[in-house]
Amino acid sequence: MMKLTGKRFIIISLCLLVLVVSLVIMNEYSIHQAQQLCREVGGHPHVNKDIFAINWSFTCNQPNMSVNQ
Repeated sequence: MMKLTGKRFIIISLCLLVLVVSLVIMNEYSIHQAQQLCREVGGHPHVNKDIFAINWSFTCNQPNMSVNQ
């Protein structure tokens, strides 16, 4: 009975690890996408992020464009 509980613990731990790693990868990808979209519109991306990019903020600074009329 003890081995079954140990196996369950290992399986649950591995599933949680895979889930956390997947979420971190998807979050990193979304940061990358936001930076690319900012560059496409001529902006300068600025990202502040904590460890593993779990808590992050993003701004897209666009240079001032003057229009001559």
